Amino acid sequence: MDITLSRYQNTSVFESSSLSLTDVKFFQERHLLSASHLLNKRARRAQVYAISCHFVEQGLHPKPKPKPLSNGHDILKKETHVQESRQMKGSSSGLCGQIEKLVLCKRYRDALEMFEILEIECEYDVHVGKSTYDALVDACISLKSIRGVKRVFNFMINSGFEPDLYLKNRMLLMHVKCGMMIDARMLFDEMPERNLVSWNTIIAGLVDSRDYLEAFQLFLTMWEEQSDASSRTFATMMRASAGLEMIFPGQQLHACAIKLGVSQDIFVSCALIDMYSKCGSIEDAQCVFDEMPEKTTVGWNTIIAGYALHGYSEEALDLYYEMQDSGVKMDHFTFSMIVRVCTRLASLEHAKQAHAGLIRNGFGLDIVANTALVDFYSKWGRIDDARNVFDKMPHKNVISWNALIAGYAIQVYQIKGGTYLTQWEQISSL
Repeated sequence: MDITLSRYQNTSVFESSSLSLTDVKFFQERHLLSASHLLNKRARRAQVYAISCHFVEQGLHPKPKPKPLSNGHDILKKETHVQESRQMKGSSSGLCGQIEKLVLCKRYRDALEMFEILEIECEYDVHVGKSTYDALVDACISLKSIRGVKRVFNFMINSGFEPDLYLKNRMLLMHVKCGMMIDARMLFDEMPERNLVSWNTIIAGLVDSRDYLEAFQLFLTMWEEQSDASSRTFATMMRASAGLEMIFPGQQLHACAIKLGVSQDIFVSCALIDMYSKCGSIEDAQCVFDEMPEKTTVGWNTIIAGYALHGYSEEALDLYYEMQDSGVKMDHFTFSMIVRVCTRLASLEHAKQAHAGLIRNGFGLDIVANTALVDFYSKWGRIDDARNVFDKMPHKNVISWNALIAGYAIQVYQIKGGTYLTQWEQISSL
């Protein structure tokens, strides 16, 4: 049990008769130890005070104590709101980044689903950047998603985002590619500023939807406003002239292209060959083809198709061999046209050569070329060869089935034809 010093400050231990000499020595030692402890404690305080003064002289001040909050509930609420805002901003930016990455990996459906999550969680309090909208445009175009187009466009409008001319053109392209031409035309008419890309996009959409007269009216309006056009514009308008099968506007377009120096453009030249061929002037088509500085695969295919369209099968076959000798790479459209030409000429030898070339060039599984082969073999008594080609096709469409059934009908194989017809009916019911 410890005995404090204050208890013995006014009493002499020698005056107490009840204490022995040993006890007196004990208390004397205890008193000396206590006094020594107090002296050491005072010395340490002096050292701490001296250190504190030295810190103050050096400009180092102690950390101030926090002041008491006047209204703790309001401060806590404010801090919670700031934290939630930061979390929402971080979450939204993360979602935008994920959307862009999914589009980059061509996972378009997942990108639109991620955008739907962004709509639900953040509503219109989030800033969606230009790059994210650009990625969403690619996703909607690739999926031909009308619902996606409406969601993306409405979100951009309701969020107060101000798109620049580039993004407005992208939104216009998104509506055009998804077949929403009424909305696209309204969007185009409301654009305060337009450039050549805007005009080309809406005109190409009208031509693709076979609204050729409206495309010509819009082209004339553009010509009056800008007096300028690109090679793409002329190529698109050549398609409109071919769709109307009117050679006169096509010739005027050709003259304008020559004046602007774009007639030698590869796309314009191919469009001119196609236009003259479909309008019945194969001589003009041949003239344009001969003047091409570089004859590409598309150019050869277009002129061959033009001759085949007008029944010049032998001339088309001769052009095919000229193309082969020129060293230009052939594609599956080339072989498909030649097989059809061989069907008209009933030339089994040329058809076999085309079949071999088709396989040699890596188009042995192409559905268009193989359907042409099935049609050829079926019509000219080689039903076993037609069946062999048909069975090796990984994908079959209506034309493929019809070609084989017609072949069996020609050969009067009613049982086998009925079997394949039954199979086709089963597939159609799926």
